[in-house]
Amino acid sequence: MGYTLSEDEIAIVIRPQNYEEDWNGDVSIELSASNDSPVPEMVMAHIMNIATMMSAFLDVASEHPDIYDLVEEHRNRLMGVDEEEEEELKVTREGNVYTLNAWTKTEGSA
Repeated sequence: MGYTLSEDEIAIVIRPQNYEEDWNGDVSIELSASNDSPVPEMVMAHIMNIATMMSAFLDVASEHPDIYDLVEEHRNRLMGVDEEEEEELKVTREGNVYTLNAWTKTEGSA
């Protein structure tokens, strides 16, 4: 599975760390962007600022669980997830596609 970025896109790449062993939730977060972007430098700087703020979230949330909870509740509201109706976490894999049936807290570092 792959995705080719357009020249005007930035991607946040999240990679699990040490998942071959007993995975503890650690991830690395990287940003990817085209070297030949037609987007004006000022706009790209703003988009990069947004992406780096998003990538810093897990690091901050690991030190401030209340912030994690606040963002999780907001995300659940946006997605229409009812916390009382959450099922037990179930992960299915078909080829290289993983499907989750519920949202769960994870730990990680950026």
